[in-house]
Amino acid sequence: MNNRERAIRALERETPDMVPIFELHIDEVVRRGICSRCSYEDFVEQYDFDIVMTGTPSDNYRMKILDRNTKTYRDEWGVVRQFSDQAVPFPMEGPIKSTRDVDTYKPPDPHDTYRFKSLVRLVKRFRGKRLIGMHVHDAFSYPSYLRGMDTLLMDLIDNPGLVHRLVEVSVDHSVKLMKRAAELGAELFVFGDDYAGTKGPFMSPDHFREFFLPGMQEVVRAAKEMNAYVIKHTDGNIGRILDMIVGTGIDGLHPLDPEAGMDIAAVKEAYGGRVCVIGNIDTGRLLSESTPSDVEKDVRRIIERAAPGGGYIISSANSIHVKVRPENYETMLRAARRYGNYAHLGYQG
Repeated sequence: MNNRERAIRALERETPDMVPIFELHIDEVVRRGICSRCSYEDFVEQYDFDIVMTGTPSDNYRMKILDRNTKTYRDEWGVVRQFSDQAVPFPMEGPIKSTRDVDTYKPPDPHDTYRFKSLVRLVKRFRGKRLIGMHVHDAFSYPSYLRGMDTLLMDLIDNPGLVHRLVEVSVDHSVKLMKRAAELGAELFVFGDDYAGTKGPFMSPDHFREFFLPGMQEVVRAAKEMNAYVIKHTDGNIGRILDMIVGTGIDGLHPLDPEAGMDIAAVKEAYGGRVCVIGNIDTGRLLSESTPSDVEKDVRRIIERAAPGGGYIISSANSIHVKVRPENYETMLRAARRYGNYAHLGYQG
């Protein structure tokens, strides 16, 4: 069984030979702290990843410098962003100030070859060997960038028509981009919109159902029509909207953060027949502050809870951010192979 086959078997909720390894994003500082001369492609090959990923969606859009001193830029969506020590620049201000702005707004060209640079590179090296994924957005992130998150959430009450229009613009762009990506060799789409914080969803379940669920259903349906697999990523405690998310037909659910109260064993017990569970290795206290010995113990514990019966892929419970200790992440990857062998651990079936 090669890496691609292993990942597919897990996403289809079956038992592979080993627990597959996935990571949504690995900060370059951490990666180079483990392997100083490794490119991303070298790194995933050296540490035997089963799924390889393009960069974050923001990487796919050009940025125009506004102020080099403050590290502020405007991207192709018209969103002003500011860089920090994190990989993804923080959205500061969106271009949609009123309903009238939507009438003249034009989103970026989804077919621009710039969007697919990293995908083309991955396909050239890993086609048929590892499952090739592209990180895209579904129905919430682009509207929140264009309008500002606080304003968008108030719009759910004050200006619902504007929210629906922004979701339509975003979903239309994503579907067109995905179609071209599938033609180029993407076999998996990871929808990266965060719908929750540690206390719960950013909006009520009713508002999620009305405003954002239809858009998410549309992008999942489009991916399936392209014969692609789907992983839904969302941070936070999503318990109140979890049934709706799983009901869209996704193949995998990521990252099930324990710090947000997401119990991976409980989620698997409730939904394991419908979705592959992914993640649950804490990026806060564990990977950023603890010892390699602690990491190894926790990796083994999570595998023992989530792996039996198949349908589990190991990853961090978010992504590998700049504060993760390189030695801890390397320990996690090695422990995943050490303890994730189904035949050795008697987890078959």
